[in-house]
Amino acid sequence: MSEPAEIAARIRRWETEGIQGPTTLELYPTLRCNLDCGFCDTTDRHHPNVEELPAERQLELVEEAASMGVQRVFILGGGEPLLARKITPALMARAKALGMEGILTTNGILLDADLRSRVLEMGWDEIHFSIDGPTAEVHDALRGVRGAFQKTIGNICRLNVEKHQRGLAHPRIALHFVLTNLNYSHLSDMVRLATAIGAFRIDFDALIAYRPEQLDYQLSPSQAAEVPELALEALELADKLGIQTTLRDFLEPESLQRGTGELPVSDEPTGVGLKAAPCLKAWHYLVVQSDGLTSPCCVLAGEGDSIAEQSMADLWRESPFLKRVREGMISGEPLSRCRECSPNILAHEAVIRSHL
Repeated sequence: MSEPAEIAARIRRWETEGIQGPTTLELYPTLRCNLDCGFCDTTDRHHPNVEELPAERQLELVEEAASMGVQRVFILGGGEPLLARKITPALMARAKALGMEGILTTNGILLDADLRSRVLEMGWDEIHFSIDGPTAEVHDALRGVRGAFQKTIGNICRLNVEKHQRGLAHPRIALHFVLTNLNYSHLSDMVRLATAIGAFRIDFDALIAYRPEQLDYQLSPSQAAEVPELALEALELADKLGIQTTLRDFLEPESLQRGTGELPVSDEPTGVGLKAAPCLKAWHYLVVQSDGLTSPCCVLAGEGDSIAEQSMADLWRESPFLKRVREGMISGEPLSRCRECSPNILAHEAVIRSHL
């Protein structure tokens, strides 16, 4: 994985050598999903159907990414990427054949024996499983499908067994958890679950609600007040068990209110160049949705220009939207939606900026 210092070194070259390619390409093969998560707003259940990029174009993007020096391909869905049964494994194999690190985010239900074997054979690096509760009762209630928890956990355990039978250390397993009023009291239980199924990290993220249905899952003020103590307890357990987490972001109640705070700001005065940018994603990260629309991050997903009929290099260099994001960051005027950013992302960007 690209380390913050390596990313910062490439970003520094923008000021001395001109435009540099991104270090990470994030691809959404499809918006289709096999679950019905009540707190989700990104799948085809909540948006009009889109015309997905042809498989050939998606594979070209991976090739173009490699030629631009991309070091990591991150495949997730907007929906469930493994529903794109043909293209997603092909994208994964192409990325690995070109020497890039690969990360997949999935709900895990479709990770059957054939896919597990292919993942192991290609040397895939990391899989992030979306799990929102330590039990079927909690997870399935949030995911909207009875039996989802059992299928996901079963496939993770099978992957572990097959990985160890082959004497492999990869893919590493991480968990992703969205904090809601149905699961906020289970933070320590999630750490125990991670240990039990061989995960090395849990990314805990705060809920952001756009639709009225999502508001039903928001924490009440009294619940939010409980979270710092619960997070500290879980953090201490995670440290003891050797599980990496983002729980430090939950030690302050304010971090639970995504989308309502002030825009992120840098400590540097404007006019001093890239060190003034509170977020550097637009200089090192490219997201491509299933319909070809682009952005520098998941928060702004789909708001930028289409890559369907232009090269990645041309888009990265000439995109009016990317230029606007970059200019706003340097001038201290990020786009208004930047306030919705996850503390996890902003913390990583701060580390990168510290190396500039």
